[in-house]
Amino acid sequence: MRRLPVLPVALCAAIGLPAVAPAWADTPVTIDGADHDTRRAILDLLPDREDPESLFDAERIAEEAAARALAWLRSEGYYGATVTPEASENPPSARLIIELGARFTFDTPTIIYQAGAPNGDASRATDEAIATVQRRDPARAAAVLQAESDALAALQANGYADATAGDRRIVVDHASAEVKAEFRFNTGELARLGNVRAEPSGIFRPGFIGDLQNWEAGDVYSPQALARLRRDLTSTGAVSLASTELAPANEAGLRDVIINVEPAKRNANELGVSYSTTEGAGVQAEWTRRNLTGRADSLTIGATLAEMQQGLEASLTRPQAAGLGHATTFGASADREQLEAYSRQGVAIFASVDASTRLRSATSYGVRLSADEYDDLIGTVQDAIVLSGFGNWRRDTTSFTLDPTEGSITEFRLEPSVSTGDETLGFLRATAEGRIYESIGSNDRLTLAARARLGWLEAVSGDPNDVPPDRRFYAGGGGSVRGYEYNSIYPEERDLLGLTPGGRGAVETSFEARWRFNDTWGAAVFVDGGTAFDTWGDATDLSWGVGFGARYNLGFAPLRIDIAFPLDEDQRNDDFALYISLGQAF
Repeated sequence: MRRLPVLPVALCAAIGLPAVAPAWADTPVTIDGADHDTRRAILDLLPDREDPESLFDAERIAEEAAARALAWLRSEGYYGATVTPEASENPPSARLIIELGARFTFDTPTIIYQAGAPNGDASRATDEAIATVQRRDPARAAAVLQAESDALAALQANGYADATAGDRRIVVDHASAEVKAEFRFNTGELARLGNVRAEPSGIFRPGFIGDLQNWEAGDVYSPQALARLRRDLTSTGAVSLASTELAPANEAGLRDVIINVEPAKRNANELGVSYSTTEGAGVQAEWTRRNLTGRADSLTIGATLAEMQQGLEASLTRPQAAGLGHATTFGASADREQLEAYSRQGVAIFASVDASTRLRSATSYGVRLSADEYDDLIGTVQDAIVLSGFGNWRRDTTSFTLDPTEGSITEFRLEPSVSTGDETLGFLRATAEGRIYESIGSNDRLTLAARARLGWLEAVSGDPNDVPPDRRFYAGGGGSVRGYEYNSIYPEERDLLGLTPGGRGAVETSFEARWRFNDTWGAAVFVDGGTAFDTWGDATDLSWGVGFGARYNLGFAPLRIDIAFPLDEDQRNDDFALYISLGQAF
């Protein structure tokens, strides 16, 4: 039996081994002399080993385990601990005997600036970061390393771009059982930002890169400003990689920002498919030409071929053209819809300013001019030319649009429109929607999701019954009330009275529980309700659907397979509906 020598204090203080390592370690070592949690933590960090076959094997395994155990104990503040390895021959076995001793605590830490102290804001931020190493707290190495990292980040966030951490000094006082940490930093000069330029220089127009600059020349360096610069450029899709660096200071003492870019492929092709028993199969294809004119703009031509909808659309998007985080889009489309309530074919031109989805709060707006013909329609509107505008405000605190697990989305949309053709009128269409997501359990395995949507249209002039049918409200379908035919829920009496289909208002609500079995597979159960109505007195007469589904994680989005059952007794609906598509229902 041999007692291991004491490891160097500085080494133990610097080791930041995690308190819990992977639980799959399989070790033959047994431990005596410590509490259950300590034994479990040490056993979990030991490597896999086969049972010893000889005394020599047992001694080797015990000594290796003792070294790891002692290093971990020191990193947790047990500087007086002893770990004694023991090996037995018959049968061969390895054992550790642990005496923890007193757990050392921190003394008040100190900071030494090796090349001049920083300014007041940076100094205060650094002090706050180091203050997490509090006097009389357990002297854990991880706390020291985290405090040093936070202090360095605080210096950089306050303008000291070249700040570095020096060699920290750890003093262990065995008489008082205290550990004093002395942090050392070299701040460098306070950095002030100049202009931005891209390298290689021939990929983008200098004017476009200049428009991405989110600071004024002379502003103090900020990591957040450079991070936003990278995000604003990579979000355009024109580059596959972007990194930033500071150039040496110029004569004015300013440091230009160089953004190194790796361009994305000029052409991109995308293909999407969907299927439901209520809406049929569909294919969506897109071709995109990136960085068309050297300002990260993109020309996209998309086609939709589905049982209920066919269409072709071309659009030109100019990122950041309406300010940082806001792109302008110009386009034209031609499409046809074949629904139970009506058939429509038409063309449109449109222009919009679209806020980036990564913005927490943002407003989008635009205008659209369309000309449509309607067939198989009860009502007076067979032809309509509609000039409409829209304003859309969105507040999004989720982190992943296609599969949110936490946060909420609130959205309001207002569409003033003027319609002429068979009938002339002005009307206002408004919608409001809220979604909320809450995950519970370990690793967010269970996510509870809920949504509510409300819509209403008001005729400013003319008869609201003459609003074109595609601008009225409907419910039913995969993104509305699952289990019912697409857009099949609206006031039935309108057909009997010979009025244009659809309602003046709509109410929808959904609740869904999503369970993730592992990183690949998941399941969901849901309840949907909704209706379209002409009077507010009918707004509470909802049609309900229930169902369940499976989710398969494709990496970029979940594949959704849902089976829904309508609860209304209506001969027009099948007994169930199947939906297959990408992304969550909401």
